[in-house]
Amino acid sequence: MAKAKVLVELERGLHKEGFQAFSAAVSSESNAYEQCAYALESTAGLGVEPDENLAPVPMFGTRSGENGYDMPSDLAAFADPNTNDDLPGASLVIPVEVDHSNLDALRERDGVVGVWPNSRLFLYGDEEPGIEEIEVQTFDLARSRSGVDCRPFRPAVDISVIRQLLGVSPLWRDGFRGQNVAVGIIDEGINGDAYPVSGGFARIGSSRQPGSAPITSHGSMCAADVLVAAPAARLYDYPFLGVPNSGGALAMFQAVLDQRRIDGTPHLTTNSYGYTGVPDRNDQPFHEVHDLDHPLHRKVREVVASGAAAFFAAGNCGEPCPTGRCHPSGIGPGLSIHASNSLREVITVAAVNSRHERIGYSSQGPGMFEKEKPDLAAYTHFFGNFGPGRPGGTSASPFDSGTSAATPIAAGAAALLLSAFPELSPGDLRKALLAGLVSTTGSPWDPGYGQGILNVAASYWNLLHKP
Repeated sequence: MAKAKVLVELERGLHKEGFQAFSAAVSSESNAYEQCAYALESTAGLGVEPDENLAPVPMFGTRSGENGYDMPSDLAAFADPNTNDDLPGASLVIPVEVDHSNLDALRERDGVVGVWPNSRLFLYGDEEPGIEEIEVQTFDLARSRSGVDCRPFRPAVDISVIRQLLGVSPLWRDGFRGQNVAVGIIDEGINGDAYPVSGGFARIGSSRQPGSAPITSHGSMCAADVLVAAPAARLYDYPFLGVPNSGGALAMFQAVLDQRRIDGTPHLTTNSYGYTGVPDRNDQPFHEVHDLDHPLHRKVREVVASGAAAFFAAGNCGEPCPTGRCHPSGIGPGLSIHASNSLREVITVAAVNSRHERIGYSSQGPGMFEKEKPDLAAYTHFFGNFGPGRPGGTSASPFDSGTSAATPIAAGAAALLLSAFPELSPGDLRKALLAGLVSTTGSPWDPGYGQGILNVAASYWNLLHKP
């Protein structure tokens, strides 16, 4: 019988490693093994084996009762471009394999803080976009009322249309194009020949080095989409899908946090992945969808506390036309936005087309953690990385699609604002984006659109005239 793949969290008393130890572990397989062996001494006799693909990850906040997490004040200093001191971990998370029969005993062992699933993650691309719809269209003026776009989708549009709808012109005219802003793309990797990859993360011996992905990769699409609004932004490549589970994403967010400690970058992250179903709470009470205390969610919140806004895709399991990968348990309102994508601290992005119609697969709130999710809607179904004449061609997809494309569009708009107002905190950035939204429903919040559709020109105007 296959062993359970889990994340085991151990008390600080078993170790005192922080950023330096994590960097050493991802740079040396022997160092990673030594750290795991030392930390796992307290689990002897339970057949716990560390996952050879992942290094131990320190957690810096401390749990404080029911779904509470106290952040160390030191994280806020990571917004400074000067290198900050290392921090000791409050606990340590190690990806391991263990027999299912030993899980309860592992949870009860002294020194074990908790045991969580290390679950499979999926990219939020649209798997069936419709290859026939690739003709470049002229400008399609957005409507003021809402609608739904399902298969066969309306034809995709050129990125010039998306730029006009976003309202980038006032910022570009004033000299702001995302310069001096670094965006971390946590995905499957970016093609560095086509897009400006200037940093990122790589495990020792891994073939997934920053900038080495093919041009047809999902991460390359996300890179192209960030640059729609912020063509001068720098990109950091965090290809976690070399290890496509929550432990892999956990390591990437730790790498983001480490980079921020060193020089205050990246300034924000974009994340177009998640889960496509909701496991039964009785069978998997500690699954990421159900447990706000899961280490991945806490690490995301650490990154935001350090000053880097996190954008997450709402998902592609909305009604009336969810993508084929979605399980019935996770389709539709109240079921399709969950896990880290529904955290209060992140900005959750739904998808609309150029006519302001909700794409029929865009996941719908309420969110399973924070109820008013999504926060906002941004554009998808355009020729960015994919499409005629675009770097990715049409071999993998006829156009950029999914909430996967809408999310980096929103992140790029945020990068554009940050180039004009670099002092904005994640909270300030959220307020600025929300203040500029276009409402198509007349409601303060809508389960499909959030609070409205992105318009960076309005956000910019509000910031310029802020009292």
